[in-house]
Amino acid sequence: MKNDSSVAYRLYLAQREIIKYYNRNKLKPYELSYQHYLVLMVLVENGPIPVLQLGEYLAFQSGTITPIIKKMESRGLIERERLKKDERIVLVQLTEEGRELIKQLNHIPEEMLDVSCLTTKEYTTLMQITRKIVRNMRY
Repeated sequence: MKNDSSVAYRLYLAQREIIKYYNRNKLKPYELSYQHYLVLMVLVENGPIPVLQLGEYLAFQSGTITPIIKKMESRGLIERERLKKDERIVLVQLTEEGRELIKQLNHIPEEMLDVSCLTTKEYTTLMQITRKIVRNMRY
């Protein structure tokens, strides 16, 4: 079987090109990486969450999530706080600056859909298929 006909290879290529496009064309003006963008999106949707849970949402290993959080914290986009009732748990949340940046990024998902040239039906189908793949591969 040629790599070109493998679903896994095609998904890998699509993911790579999407991330490259985000980094070069959409996030560079904001001095963000795609990983930073994902952290912001998860925090917007889920509010303050423990670092470990954030890493799980994004499928990042602990060695990956910590440097990302530190860099974003140094930029003033997020802040960490230990829970008083259990100091082992560190919550991550957006700062006001982070919330303001999110407002500036709101146009990106729609622009990415435009760039992909997918119809609404194709987009919906793609979302259903990728959710199904992820769901079935996890078990």
